[in-house]
Amino acid sequence: MAGAVIPLTAAADDEPSPGPNAIAPPPAPAPRPPVGDAGGAAGLRADLERIVSGEETTGWFLDKAHYEAIHPAVAQSVCRTTPEGRRYLYEQLGAELAAIGDPRALYEAAGKMTDDVEKALHLSRMRTALARAIDGADCPFWIKPSQGFAGRQTDLDRLTLNLETGGLVQFRYASEKLTLGAGPSIRILAGYAFGHVTILAGPEIAGGPMLREDDSSKFVLNYFPALPVVIRIRDVSWMYSFETGVVSLLQGNNTTLSYGIRAGAGIGLMALRTRWFIPWAGIATFYEHYFPGGGRPAADFLRGGLRIGIIYDP
Repeated sequence: MAGAVIPLTAAADDEPSPGPNAIAPPPAPAPRPPVGDAGGAAGLRADLERIVSGEETTGWFLDKAHYEAIHPAVAQSVCRTTPEGRRYLYEQLGAELAAIGDPRALYEAAGKMTDDVEKALHLSRMRTALARAIDGADCPFWIKPSQGFAGRQTDLDRLTLNLETGGLVQFRYASEKLTLGAGPSIRILAGYAFGHVTILAGPEIAGGPMLREDDSSKFVLNYFPALPVVIRIRDVSWMYSFETGVVSLLQGNNTTLSYGIRAGAGIGLMALRTRWFIPWAGIATFYEHYFPGGGRPAADFLRGGLRIGIIYDP
């Protein structure tokens, strides 16, 4: 027909159905994984979790004051993380925050503080602290970012040396008699952390006076050389320890060794890193069974008390 306009392409509704021999279009490409230093982002996140959580335990009130207080610690970790790792974590925290919601909106909807509000606040504080450190980063020239930064505030994925000491109260049960004593202990443990789990082992020596089972008015000096094996689980700033090992006993009036086995547990709280050390403090208790030997009968010891330690990570 004269003057008719012929469309160059058919409308979507007018497209013919493909025939039986038509070639199927290629599948859409799979979404590409995020590009960046994922390992460094994980190490930086572990540090941020500890730093922000520690500040929150003091009672977070004025944002500006708390961000300024934690800025030096955050900056020390940010400066050691590659720009790709920083950006990776910033985007990751943003996605998590978008998924849970704005903390102010969540609070207004619930009318009170809830677990979701606290989680959203925590993520928001981590992201803001990270952004402030990135924007204001004035890193010393001798600090170089490293690919796969493992973090400074944990022992994540590396070998460390651990020095621990403390005072222990001791109860001994042997020959149907219970006696009491006390004394110090010290040990040096080498450890390697696999994620949140650290395995440690090394020598230990403890000792102290204890009332004699045959004369409650006199003391005998006990010495406890041991080789403990410790499994330590880290949860942000808290550490939970479980241990076993070979223990031995000798006394001031009888230096022949008796041998036994140990089961123990403890809990500790880590402080933030100071130069090459991460200090911590906690409590621990040990049950030890000694087999007959060295002229002594079988004996059971229950020992426990305060523990302090440092994680040396140069």
